[in-house]
Amino acid sequence: MTAPTPKSALSMMPTPNIPASEAVGHCQSVAIIDAPIQEVWDTLMDTSTWPLWNRFVPAVTIREQPGSEGGDLSPVIQAGTKMTYHVNMKPTTSSQPQGSQARNDTPLVVTEYDPPSDDKKSGRVVWILDAQAQGRIMSSLLAAERVHEFVEVDILDAQGQLRRGTEVRNWEAQNGVLAYVVRWMVGAQLEECFEVWLQDLKEYVEKKKTTRE
Repeated sequence: MTAPTPKSALSMMPTPNIPASEAVGHCQSVAIIDAPIQEVWDTLMDTSTWPLWNRFVPAVTIREQPGSEGGDLSPVIQAGTKMTYHVNMKPTTSSQPQGSQARNDTPLVVTEYDPPSDDKKSGRVVWILDAQAQGRIMSSLLAAERVHEFVEVDILDAQGQLRRGTEVRNWEAQNGVLAYVVRWMVGAQLEECFEVWLQDLKEYVEKKKTTRE
């Protein structure tokens, strides 16, 4: 059975444009999920599912999808998706997602999108603060980049049988003058929110899988 990647190792991981040594703030979490990698990937990419499980970000507005016009935009994340997180910074106050508590808006753009496939049992997606939506001044004061990696791993099921599961690694690096303020004011909260993010994903996907079985 595969042991989870240590969080200490993730704390040293860079993002595409922020080396770990230059990050003012760095948050990370990891979870091993008893479900196929494609199912885990599809759940996270489909933001229409987030109100069902995601206490940290219970609502998302898709602002732009590549190749799409008008108001009927797909909720599924892809390369180039522009979206706004509606964030609840106190997700542990409820056992269910609370959209009414999502009072912090964060504009993001997906800059890397590499899904798993039958031939490649790994995936990676990156989204960053949307500098265009932030505006010139704010984007010069704060940058943040978030990475999710998905890797197929061996796990033991409840009957002691070896089967395929998924490890999800999740980390974010921040820099800029305002990153010091973020770290001081909500750094500990963000660490907790990152843990909740993957725990909620794990519980939702595994519950769906158990229901089908």
